[in-house]
Amino acid sequence: MINSAKNTTGFFRPRDNMLEPRIEETGRGKTVYSNGRYLYSRYNPPRLSLQAAESAPIINRCIYLVPSPLLGYGLINLACRIPEDSIIITIEQSQEIMALCSPELLKNTGDSEADDSRIINVRLSDRDSLHALLHSLGPWRFRRIQRVDLSSGSSLNPELYDNLTDFLMEDLMSYWRNRHALGRLGREWVRHTFANLSLVADGCTSFQGFSSFKTGRVSVVAGAGPSLESSFEFLALHRDNLWIMAVDTALPALLESGITPDTVAVLDTQAWNLLDFHGSSSSKIPVIADITSYPPCITHTGGPCYLYSSEFAELDFLHRLKDSGLRDFTIPPLGSVGLAALEIISRISSGPVFLTGLDFAYSPGKSHARGSSFHHWQLSSISRLNPHPGWEASVKRPRLKGFDASGLTRDSDTVLMGYASLLKDRYSSDKRFHVLEPGGLYLGIPVISFIDAKAIIEGNIGGISENGQVVSLQDTAALFLMEELEGFKRVISAWEAYAEGNGSAADVAENLKGMDEVFADFPDEPPLPKVDDSFLVRAVSRVRQLQRYIKRLRS
Repeated sequence: MINSAKNTTGFFRPRDNMLEPRIEETGRGKTVYSNGRYLYSRYNPPRLSLQAAESAPIINRCIYLVPSPLLGYGLINLACRIPEDSIIITIEQSQEIMALCSPELLKNTGDSEADDSRIINVRLSDRDSLHALLHSLGPWRFRRIQRVDLSSGSSLNPELYDNLTDFLMEDLMSYWRNRHALGRLGREWVRHTFANLSLVADGCTSFQGFSSFKTGRVSVVAGAGPSLESSFEFLALHRDNLWIMAVDTALPALLESGITPDTVAVLDTQAWNLLDFHGSSSSKIPVIADITSYPPCITHTGGPCYLYSSEFAELDFLHRLKDSGLRDFTIPPLGSVGLAALEIISRISSGPVFLTGLDFAYSPGKSHARGSSFHHWQLSSISRLNPHPGWEASVKRPRLKGFDASGLTRDSDTVLMGYASLLKDRYSSDKRFHVLEPGGLYLGIPVISFIDAKAIIEGNIGGISENGQVVSLQDTAALFLMEELEGFKRVISAWEAYAEGNGSAADVAENLKGMDEVFADFPDEPPLPKVDDSFLVRAVSRVRQLQRYIKRLRS
């Protein structure tokens, strides 16, 4: 005899201990039952879905994210309301539920006045797949993410759907932040890449590869936040048993305290970054630098250099560099030299890692550690009329309240909190990492006392560090620059033929394909290059500038 119970809709269903998902008919539409609950109303399943679709805000260039669409109630209504430049993405994480509901979903969305291509149904449960989906659609097409729940399906795994929603929002924001940075700094990134390749080709600096660059000692990543000051004495006391990587802003603070780091990490492409190297001339400190870094920062210490490359944009130019062997160590576009240092240390270190000075928080008037270049600027700018340089700017700075590991509030801002959130997301699960007291914003990484840190050091004495091997890339770099000049020459020839009436705009655009370093910072919406004259004039002008720049470097 089947153990069953009659519900209020007049049909029989198994008791709640049978958790397999199924579709039930209510008389006013179908509902879905799973894990002991109904995911639509038992009495009028479509009603709340239609209300949610009708009340969703109308936003241009928006991705409407619908978690667990189940039977698709409300999707047609939503698709007919949203602007033409917006789309709907539905996400189902359960293969079982998707297999059960897909026939009804297709039936309920198949006959629609809305363009079918604007409703995208996917099954995924990880961030990488969602990232790939966004970039296949073209993130430049969208500005906002709006979540719309059309069922209670997300309640079966609320944390996953919340995380995917947050990730999609952050991924789109990250794209636009990178696009903004590319617009401001892309020209310098490309020029400095050529300048640094010219340094490699000249052979004046010892460039070494990451292939054998390893350390088994206890490592330290030192940022320039105020908490670094608390670590000076500890780092000096245990210097012989530590492998210290300083971010560039922390270098002068460490040197002033008598601590010479094993290496310094550089990311910034702007000239003022050279101020962080004051006092380090001829120190022979090895430099780990992004290939787009300001060139004098690479050569200032006179030590060997390890070049890495961040994926600051999806460019054929970067792929060509990688294929040639000039980008053998790549990292994600993290935006912060502190995060770049953590990414590098996580790959080359096999031992415990201490973090200090990575605060992502500040006190009004004191944002950096004693001895940093910013601190030196404050001291040198003191006058009778301005006794506290930087105070006014720090007070006017839009502040957000964050929390440290003790639960105490700390002043921060959107940029710093964004970096802290990214660090927490990427590295908090790595059990090798420890924050030296007192720390800054809570990063999801345990904060340890100097006594505990000493015990960790004593338990890991004897680790071996190996420097990278000298790599002979002079000929490779010289050949790459020569090929760039040849490509520029072809573009200019095609343009001159077009200007004389012997060619076409399409010929010029064809020669620009694959040379996206030329227009990486252009504000034009992808895909590029375009065949209109307004684009081609700017592109050819940039080609001539880069051609002159490389020739000057190689002369």
